[in-house]
Amino acid sequence: MKKGLAVVLSGLMACSCLLAAGCTGRTGGDNTIVYYMWGSTQEVETARRLAADFEVMYPDWHVEVQQSSGNYYDNLKTYFGGGNAPDLFFMEGGMIESFIQDGLLLNLQPYIEASEVFTEDDLWDANDYYRYNAQTNRMGSGDLYAVVKDLTPDFMMIYNKDHIDAYNEENDVSLAETVGYPTDESGVYPSDSVAMTWEQCTQMCHLLTKFDGSGRITRYGTTLDQVPWKHVMEWIQMGGDTLFTEDMRQLNTSSQAVIDAFEYFVAFQSGDTQSAAPVASGSIGGGEGFKNGDISVVWNGRWAWQSYGWYDVNFEIGVAPPPAPDGGDDIYCATTMISHAISATSEHPEIAWAFLEYYMTAGMREYVQTGFNIPGNKTIAYNDFLNVSDPYQKELNEYFIKYLEIASPLTFSFYIDQSRVETILGDYIPRVWASSANDRLPLADALAEAAREINAVISAG
Repeated sequence: MKKGLAVVLSGLMACSCLLAAGCTGRTGGDNTIVYYMWGSTQEVETARRLAADFEVMYPDWHVEVQQSSGNYYDNLKTYFGGGNAPDLFFMEGGMIESFIQDGLLLNLQPYIEASEVFTEDDLWDANDYYRYNAQTNRMGSGDLYAVVKDLTPDFMMIYNKDHIDAYNEENDVSLAETVGYPTDESGVYPSDSVAMTWEQCTQMCHLLTKFDGSGRITRYGTTLDQVPWKHVMEWIQMGGDTLFTEDMRQLNTSSQAVIDAFEYFVAFQSGDTQSAAPVASGSIGGGEGFKNGDISVVWNGRWAWQSYGWYDVNFEIGVAPPPAPDGGDDIYCATTMISHAISATSEHPEIAWAFLEYYMTAGMREYVQTGFNIPGNKTIAYNDFLNVSDPYQKELNEYFIKYLEIASPLTFSFYIDQSRVETILGDYIPRVWASSANDRLPLADALAEAAREINAVISAG
């Protein structure tokens, strides 16, 4: 019979080896573990409350919660390089690969197998993305090097019903009739179970956009400011392909699915169908703009209600599945997720795991009351999360879990950090709609230039 983790830890904590000097820069002393994270004020406060609860159980230990400022991953790499890495921290797909290849992450498989309170039966299939097989040097199988903290079907269509009502009052033909999108039972709003086509979406967002007499946008039909390049990756995967070639070593620019996705992306930014603030312009933030009524349609996951305060808006919010190239009820949506990893250099990996284990069990039960994302512990998701007392949150939770069950993770290259990919795409693709003719590039040329630089980075690595 396996020993319970608490029993194992009680013995470990008595060992002098766990009282060795902590890494530099820590304020809590030798018996401190550092938890590094990003998040809203409420999420950070919740993490600190969980840390305080954990310290009641383990009074000899202190959990120092550090909120990221600046570039999260740049800071994290700097901490590792300086020998003062945090013990526990957030990790995303597209970034974890290089941390694993550099030997910076602790293999969590033995800890999960030894645990009696948090097991692999509690894990969503999406956790498989964080498995690494050292023999094949590939993600997707093998041991777990991170555990999903929370997840959501992201890029769902979230829209302002009042804007559709106003359009219908101002026009002889309703928005639904003009665009032809599938509707819910009202016949007015987009269906919450059947996807509209890309063309319908582009037209709808453009018709909801308001312009002044000089052609300047005064209200945006949509925005793509929230991780726009991941959004494009979702569209590519809708078309049956990925952003990278099969060997993950080149940008997949010859794929029609890639070309179609970028053309769809550009159509929101410029020309006769423009409805969005050009990406990288910084002119408006999607979450706040939607809350203030300055944007009609945004693309987010379950987390957005809590992060942007959408529970208190003065209009009714509608939610629909992501539009698909040809629409229909065969829904495709992407899973985005945040995981927890532990440093391979941690002086106190057992305590870091104990806090992670606490977080994924008792801590998760507290988080579900905040109306954030779907818990990474699916046992809690199917129980506590689906049985919250607030009826509006309960309805949202049920809807998002429904689509999480059919969602797929985005596919990242094993050979380049996603942050570098996004930087390069952000350098070239916005030149397609550049205001200066000297700076402007056709989409094919912009993709070719981005591919040249991305492929060079991969080859050099």
